[in-house]
Amino acid sequence: MSLFYHKFLRPLLFKLDPEQAHDVACNLLSVAERFRISKLLARSFFRTETAPTELMGLTFPNCVGQAAGLDKDGRFPGMSSSLGFGHVEVGTVTPKGQPGNPSPRLFRYPKFNALVNRMGFNNSGSKALAAQISRFYPKGNRRSPLGINIGKSKDTPLDLALDDYLSAFSDVAEQADYIAINISSPNTPDLRELHQEKHLNPLLSSIRSHNLDWSRKFGCSPIPCLLKISPDEDYRSLERIVSLALDCSFDGIIATNTSVYRNEAAQGVQFEKGGLSGMPIEENSTDSIRFVSKLTNHKFPIIGAGGIFDRDSALRKLDAGASLLQIYTAFVYDGPNFPSKLANSLAYRKRQWS
Repeated sequence: MSLFYHKFLRPLLFKLDPEQAHDVACNLLSVAERFRISKLLARSFFRTETAPTELMGLTFPNCVGQAAGLDKDGRFPGMSSSLGFGHVEVGTVTPKGQPGNPSPRLFRYPKFNALVNRMGFNNSGSKALAAQISRFYPKGNRRSPLGINIGKSKDTPLDLALDDYLSAFSDVAEQADYIAINISSPNTPDLRELHQEKHLNPLLSSIRSHNLDWSRKFGCSPIPCLLKISPDEDYRSLERIVSLALDCSFDGIIATNTSVYRNEAAQGVQFEKGGLSGMPIEENSTDSIRFVSKLTNHKFPIIGAGGIFDRDSALRKLDAGASLLQIYTAFVYDGPNFPSKLANSLAYRKRQWS
């Protein structure tokens, strides 16, 4: 399967505009999801060794997850699970659907195993995603936990951002195994301003209160909530952000999102504007993980993302303190066989968290 992808399928896809290629791949996966052929594929092509990790009250069959952004509307989480992902994160979704930023807005840099996107949270809305998940990947019939990533709409001012997060939370909560709060995309105006204490403290505390109210209303446990952070924050800012997340009883951190930082002199290329992902951000992302892990005495769950392309880069994230991993860009470059291949290579790294 890997040879077929690299020799035949990827060259065809890479002749297309990056967003067109992304849409073709997502449409194929969505069709497979609707015809429910994921179990057959899992048994035939993508066998993954189980190495469960217990985290946040959930069981993850392996440590390799799908990052948000690949499946924005929850069209194929079952297929993703069958490809070997130990958890699947869909979104980012906003309360109402929005088209995102103008095209072109997705760019490949194969020499650097990198992508740049400035998509802008293009999605069909949180209610539509919840309905899609309920129909095709409901709770009780999942091989891997499902995370749902939520954010604020492009046109929502910062002083009303909380309303967007609470609205989206309510829409997706019933279908989510965990919810990720995205305050770190560089492609929505002012979103990263939410890292500031004056915005972040009321946001996180209100989400926590809303989560508790939701759990009491439906007689269940609160949904695990994670905060997705930027790789571009300095250590002082990270310390403050993590402290607030702990104070507000969040369950973990996703480190990290894409980066606006460019080291173009060293890399010898001029990247497009937008969020940079892939190999160029591996070091910054891993440094953020290491800092957060040491700051919390290695007791705060961290999902590590950013520049994972092989076993060694994955191990660097785990050794830095990541509890689980997520990939996106490597899936584009290395194809559908990569998740199971990576998960199998890391199967001995089973970790238990209380």
